Amino acid sequence: MRFELRVGNPGAGAAPARLGWGAALLFASGDFACNLYWQSVALYLLFYYTDVARLAPEAAGLVYMAGSAWDGVAGLLIGLMAERSRRPGRAARSYMLLGAVPLALSFLLLYWVPPLEGGAKLGMVLGAHLLFRTLYAGVNVPYAALSAEVARSSADRARIAGLRMIFGAAAAALVAVGTQALAVRVTGRPDGARGFLAAAALFSAAATVILVVVSLRGRTGEEAASEAPRASFAAMARSIAGNRAFLILNLAMFAAVIAITTVTKGTLYYFKYRIGDEAAAGGALALMGVSGVLFVPLWMALAARWGSRAQWFAASACGAVAVALFWAADPSSVAGMRAFLVAFQAAITGFSFGFWAMLPDSVDYGERASGVRVQVLLFGLAALLQKIAIGVAAALVGFLLGLSGYVADAVQSSATLAGLKMAMTLVPLVALAGAALAMAFSPKDEA
Repeated sequence: MRFELRVGNPGAGAAPARLGWGAALLFASGDFACNLYWQSVALYLLFYYTDVARLAPEAAGLVYMAGSAWDGVAGLLIGLMAERSRRPGRAARSYMLLGAVPLALSFLLLYWVPPLEGGAKLGMVLGAHLLFRTLYAGVNVPYAALSAEVARSSADRARIAGLRMIFGAAAAALVAVGTQALAVRVTGRPDGARGFLAAAALFSAAATVILVVVSLRGRTGEEAASEAPRASFAAMARSIAGNRAFLILNLAMFAAVIAITTVTKGTLYYFKYRIGDEAAAGGALALMGVSGVLFVPLWMALAARWGSRAQWFAASACGAVAVALFWAADPSSVAGMRAFLVAFQAAITGFSFGFWAMLPDSVDYGERASGVRVQVLLFGLAALLQKIAIGVAAALVGFLLGLSGYVADAVQSSATLAGLKMAMTLVPLVALAGAALAMAFSPKDEA
């Protein structure tokens, strides 16, 4: 998940300069770079911890949860630092430029198995994970912040958003297919340690080049002639506490992210241990990413016709139906699993579109209710809550696998497979119900 922070303001009374396709493509390519990192962590890292690094599933889940929570905190702090600088656009570009190479090196550490055992090994893995999350936030948040300066008009921002989704989907497909394919090429097996490291080196090299180019050549607008008065932290806290639209929207998204993450985290295990075709997982995950782009226009049309709340309820229903059919069918073939993942991707896309469509409205709602406009902090808090939800879901998957007797690279017992299925069905169904229920209490005029 990603967010955008507004930095600077267009010059008063000045017509916004139009953004050409070349500049839009250049800037949006930064999302491809960021997603090479993000999709690798989202799709493969938990599996890597248990089946390659040989961490206990409970420990792997806790490491992932700690990293997700810290990612959100770091992103919030870095976003505030960039916004409060005299020239936020310049600060954001500097963070990207200076952080690109350290981020790449930390990504390699993420996929390096330390020659240690026990607590020392776990400590090294956790340290590498937290280092990567810190540096990722230091690059990704400033990149998101620049989007408000690169594109000044609504049309240009819509173009940027669409291109970023396409680049993100392309990166997801590349990571999904390329990671295990490269692992097989290097080590002869889809879960070889050197193969994962080779994939990390390839992805980080490409991401570094793109991020450096975007940070040096990405166009930004002029700095504001004057700064708006800054509200006190106490006033911002009161505004957030009274912002019903923001609180309910993020509660709904928290539940939706738990549902999404438990399904995606369990997918690799399901392909390997239930279907018996680990190599097919990459293609299925890539298919999810590509199909997500195709669903965007459908959700946009539904929201335009019936409103964002109705669109959110439809996404919840779509996800619940997909999970229920998965439970009933218990697919044992690659084709059946692919069909489920594509259907569930429709819900994922619906939640993502709905959330980012309604979040700016919640900022306006809070300003009208309190008289204080809190924007950067709200976006940062939203990102923090989503990272916590991802971590909680990863920990739940690890806990359920450990509780059911999971042993890496072994034939799993029926109890273990039942635990995996519970993580991918019961937990998402409860979370999806929570997502819909929370949205029912959202202020109707803001959704």
